[in-house]
Amino acid sequence: MKIRGVDFIVYPVSDLARAAQFYREVLGLRQEIYSDEYQWAEFACGNVTLALHGGNKTPVEPGGRRLAFAVDDIAAAYDELKAAAVRMPGKPEDHGVCRHLDVFDPDGNPVMLHQRADGTWGQNSPAAGAR
Repeated sequence: MKIRGVDFIVYPVSDLARAAQFYREVLGLRQEIYSDEYQWAEFACGNVTLALHGGNKTPVEPGGRRLAFAVDDIAAAYDELKAAAVRMPGKPEDHGVCRHLDVFDPDGNPVMLHQRADGTWGQNSPAAGAR
């Protein structure tokens, strides 16, 4: 067997319409599919698709998973999300090689916004050629 790549990542959400609005309007992702019947929505995220599956009971304290979106300006993203009253456990953190900001969607699913110091993202990283 050979894994060709990741087709999509699924997040369980309790209210599909509310979650879809967050990813579409707050984070600005392009919604490609939305189905009340199947409680399913998909969003284009560059090199992978984010799928939301509605009607789920979400854990009280979600964790152990992260979806990281590359952004051009972490400070501007922080200011924009703060103005939109998005729940964030802290401010952007600087790690030298990158900066990141953790935020939560309406169900508490963790989302990381990430900015590499060298300006690359996804498989455009220098290490990608070594794979």
